[in-house]
Amino acid sequence: MTQEIKKVLLRNKKPLLLALGLAAVVVFFLGSSFLSLVHNKLEMHKLARQSVELDKQHEELTARMKRLEKQDLGYIEEIARTQYNMVNPGEIQFRFTEK
Repeated sequence: MTQEIKKVLLRNKKPLLLALGLAAVVVFFLGSSFLSLVHNKLEMHKLARQSVELDKQHEELTARMKRLEKQDLGYIEEIARTQYNMVNPGEIQFRFTEK
């Protein structure tokens, strides 16, 4: 059986080498293009997710800006207390540390 395969391979040496060479050329040119396509597709999905997240952040910041422009005193007080640790006169501030 192996003798027959060897004879067939030796008889068809040129077409097999041509086919192998053609396959190598196709893989060389199309392989890198395919990998580039896959990489670009993954990058596009990543950027789309990032875009959605940035849109959400933009909406939140726009809402905060509108509340500040309206001079919402309750919101301004909340920011002063949480971000700047401010208290009203006569209040005592308690600070706790988490372990």
